[in-house]
Amino acid sequence: MAKKPRSASAVKTQSRPSSSAQAGNVDFKWLQLPLVVLAITAACYLPSLSNYYVNWDDTANITENPNLLLVGKGQSWINTLSNIFDLDRGNVIGNYNPLAILTFAVEKSLNGGEFSPELSHSINLLLHLLTVFMVMRLLWGMGFGRWGVLTGGLLFGIHPMRVESVAWASERKDVLFALFFFWALIYYVNWLKQRETGERSKRTYWIMLVLALLSCLSKVQAVALPLSMLALDYWFRRPMHFTLIWEKTPFWLLSIAFGLINLYTLSVQGSDNIAATYYSFPERLCIGAYSYCTYLYKALFPYPMSPLYSYPNKLPWEIYAAPAGFALVLAALVWAWKKGLRVWVFGFLFFTFNVMFVLQIFSAGQGFLADRFTYVAYFGLFAIAAYYVDLIQHQENAARKTYALLGSLTLVFGAWTIRQSSIWKDGYTLWSHVADRQAGGKEFSLLPYVNRGRYLLNERSDFEGALKDFSRAIELDPNNPEYWKSRGKAYFLMAGSEKYKNQKRELIEKAIREYTEAMTKPKITPQSKSDALVSRGAAYGTLGLIQQSLSDLTESIELDPNNKTAYANRAVAFLNLGQYERALADYEQCVRLDPANASMWYECGMMQRSLKKNEEAIKSLNFAIKLNPKDGLAYLERARAKAGFGNYTGAKEDYQEAQKRGIQLEPADIKVLQAAR
Repeated sequence: MAKKPRSASAVKTQSRPSSSAQAGNVDFKWLQLPLVVLAITAACYLPSLSNYYVNWDDTANITENPNLLLVGKGQSWINTLSNIFDLDRGNVIGNYNPLAILTFAVEKSLNGGEFSPELSHSINLLLHLLTVFMVMRLLWGMGFGRWGVLTGGLLFGIHPMRVESVAWASERKDVLFALFFFWALIYYVNWLKQRETGERSKRTYWIMLVLALLSCLSKVQAVALPLSMLALDYWFRRPMHFTLIWEKTPFWLLSIAFGLINLYTLSVQGSDNIAATYYSFPERLCIGAYSYCTYLYKALFPYPMSPLYSYPNKLPWEIYAAPAGFALVLAALVWAWKKGLRVWVFGFLFFTFNVMFVLQIFSAGQGFLADRFTYVAYFGLFAIAAYYVDLIQHQENAARKTYALLGSLTLVFGAWTIRQSSIWKDGYTLWSHVADRQAGGKEFSLLPYVNRGRYLLNERSDFEGALKDFSRAIELDPNNPEYWKSRGKAYFLMAGSEKYKNQKRELIEKAIREYTEAMTKPKITPQSKSDALVSRGAAYGTLGLIQQSLSDLTESIELDPNNKTAYANRAVAFLNLGQYERALADYEQCVRLDPANASMWYECGMMQRSLKKNEEAIKSLNFAIKLNPKDGLAYLERARAKAGFGNYTGAKEDYQEAQKRGIQLEPADIKVLQAAR
């Protein structure tokens, strides 16, 4: 008869040293286990380090996050922290994950004020490896044997459903919150053992609470922590009593507080009711049940996988049938509880507690499924697998069976993970995969066409490819103003390309028609219309129609007084009309709205110098150079301003810096430079 592995009664019967003595030989031997798992995991994710940022949340969270733009470029950490942790300024697309955003700020500061996708992906991988370590440490503390710990860690490390959380830079919040989440559970297990042995446990409790706070500040999914603690109470055979609820009061309060915070930020952003508009509440319950069952089967066979699972236009029959599947799982769970199958009950409780808040019953996203939602939840299911691998160790030919099982698992899931990571290489690979997957399926979204088109336009200058995607989107949804604006931008950029210089006027006129068409759509918002007016104003300006340009830009500002691009373009229009003071006023408004824009500081400084406001010009150009030390033109303009201010020594230094950066001096500049010598 097979002997069971160390199990749920470990707290009461286990003879291993207490938590205070676990720094000796036992832990030293245990530390050999993660080395193997971490090496395999790192090898599987090594290709992801060459991935770029993708045009799906990476811009909002990282590269265009206004709270990060000045980090490493003179902004004080007091201002950075106050912005990142502020509920209104700090939330990103309705999500309040300030600690995750702070890690990007630290990363940018360490990288000389510049973003680095390689560094971002390296840190994501490092955090994933640390989380895998914590998972294995928790399994060991729960009483699992060596092979069980190895199995659980390996599954958590290389299961393909992990990829989205690790290979997507914006999902830093997943690996970060999970790190603190499992760390807190490790301390919870220690706290339980300390209570059993009579050791002082107050310090451990406070450490748990701090880790819980850090996890909640990383991602709202951490609100499931006290429920996960209850699952561990069941695992360790603690009597089910109200005391188990009461002792976790601070953790419940944390969860409630952060749950309310995220409900607030989602409602302000308008991200909490996407599906609610289209589906009734009973239908959303069916969608939730379907998501639950899908996550279950994908733990065994993670196919198909996609970055985006769009809501179907019409719910298929299997979604309506999903509640029956959920009921079967619930019935099986009750049966397992009555039969004393503790590992199954624990595993499903942990899984359910950590997935139930993201089943999209109350929708908060563009899809009804997401691979990343299983990042923590799958620990419960992996624990079941780990338990039975431990059982195998007590059978004949155990080593051969275990090696064959884990070897096959590593080869299959490892190769799958490497392949899945490649999808996140860049915006093209990402959206092409989504478009290809949904081509013959029941789900459909225009997002892959629009985002792939924007990537092709902005990153590759592939105008034909971008136009093809935008035209496809317009064909399928002609009432969306954003698609018309995107196609207008494609025509406008084509007009500025040397490849199409003979078609310049024709292309600009096409762009104007696209922007005009966008503004006729009934669903266009004031902000969107403001952007369309900016774009059409720029197109008019390119054709030399300055008054039409000025009219559009002024109307744009009336609709959206914070549209910094409108001010920048109107400044150019005023320059063309010789209205320099008005141009300067618009440039100054630009830098107030966008203080991280080195180009606008340069334009502002140049205008101030032209108007003999040399002292103000020097201050503006100081900012331009601080933000972009490589801009030789900024040094040239500052040299001229310093000379106009009578500071010839400073002017000489700036002229020399400008020359180092390849700027040719004009005769008047050379004369000043010679006089300064």
